Amino acid sequence: MRFFIPGRNGCSSSGCVWVLAFLAAVGAVRADEMADAIRLEAELAQRLGGVTVGTEGAGFSGTGYATGFKSEGDRIVWAFSSKAGIYDLTVRYRSAEKGVQLVLNGDVLSVQLRDSSGAFAEQRLGKVALRDGENTLSIHGGWFYYEIDQVELAPAAIPECLAKPPAVPCDPQAIPAVHALLGYLVDHYGERTLSGALDGPDVDYLREVTGQLPAIVAADMADLTTASIRNQGIVAGQTERMIARAREGHILTYFWHWRSPTGLVDKMIDGPDGKQTDARWYKGFYTFASTFDVEKALADPASADYLLLLADIDMVAAEMRKFADRDIPILWRPLHESEGRWFWWGVKGPQTFIKLWRLVYERFTQRYGLHNLLWVYTGTGNPEWYPGDDVVDIVGIDAYPSDVRDPLSATWDDAYATFAGKKLLALAEFGGVPDLESARRFGVKWSYFASWTDDLGPKKMERETLKRLYANPRLLHHAELPKDRWVPRPESAVR
Repeated sequence: MRFFIPGRNGCSSSGCVWVLAFLAAVGAVRADEMADAIRLEAELAQRLGGVTVGTEGAGFSGTGYATGFKSEGDRIVWAFSSKAGIYDLTVRYRSAEKGVQLVLNGDVLSVQLRDSSGAFAEQRLGKVALRDGENTLSIHGGWFYYEIDQVELAPAAIPECLAKPPAVPCDPQAIPAVHALLGYLVDHYGERTLSGALDGPDVDYLREVTGQLPAIVAADMADLTTASIRNQGIVAGQTERMIARAREGHILTYFWHWRSPTGLVDKMIDGPDGKQTDARWYKGFYTFASTFDVEKALADPASADYLLLLADIDMVAAEMRKFADRDIPILWRPLHESEGRWFWWGVKGPQTFIKLWRLVYERFTQRYGLHNLLWVYTGTGNPEWYPGDDVVDIVGIDAYPSDVRDPLSATWDDAYATFAGKKLLALAEFGGVPDLESARRFGVKWSYFASWTDDLGPKKMERETLKRLYANPRLLHHAELPKDRWVPRPESAVR
């Protein structure tokens, strides 16, 4: 665990005082006065609902483990006593990669267990807050077919301040507006979080409900490449709307649901559950909707498929040129969520993904001279997938927890352990609006977030909850953004 001195490493003393005040309020103790760790054996749980105690194999603790998680009602439940405070939660388990739900005192924590390769393994699942006295913890649901051996809760210490990265873009030729934007994000890192939302009805809805506009507006480059134009023609107007947003003072971020340049399935298919799955052309960024072999394409720069990759990259670069000509900086997030392998650019593994990322970076910066971009990599902290410090400015996380109060502390802890002092951490996509106060209790302090839309956006939330979360003084909205640090070039001066 790393600790930082108040008022140094870019931290303000006020933020540090806030953390200490919180710890005092919940009764957390100093590191030299910490309570003992709490170990909960699965076979000794107060209730085993639908599961049994297993003893096969080696490597488990105690006299057995809980097995047989197959349906929603299958769970283990512990009741235990503790001192109040923040605790690191570690689970000992055996499974393939599985999603799991933990419920602590009624609060849901959604986590993902890594593949344990057939043996029992330990994994930290982030930080939780325990009450003084009786607590209840249950494990259930998720993707099922996992085995739980033990849970450990060890008193945790929260770093007082974040380690801030240098405000130096990875692109050595980045324009002044990019330096200004990155400097602004670094200045506020750990103290305030910038709000963001997808361009369109959600922006108006946020203003209607909260009285605020998001600081950041997001858009997709999905309609500007070969497959989209071939199937639906040219969709005009988005770039002009986003340029207008920049002139209104918003920060812009773009992502790219890149429909594969060829190999589209383009039909309804039978899914693994026997139900029909929509794999028509507009789903062509998904692995199940494309047969495109990106590894093969990248291996042969003379091939037709490689040239199709370049054609798509070049079309997006041409659109980005419109922003570069106006000195508009962009938080650019290509090839997102690669580690999940549900997109074709990630299905061939980390080396192929990194090769493609670097191709996009080099094509944009060297061939097209696009120096108006901050490069946002979206991953989960697995270093095998990371493209490199020289081609990444910000590390983003995409998260859709079942409860916006989920602090995502496990995800944060993993990413921060890798990138502290090197890169900013952001919620590049989020299902709704995060509860910043809940997150800060566990030391989680994102640079910015961008809400998704429709049933995974602000409109899914209760209006009063949305209003309360958006009123958090630690949130930074459009009205507070500086008006003179990254001003777009006047239209009369555009090349």
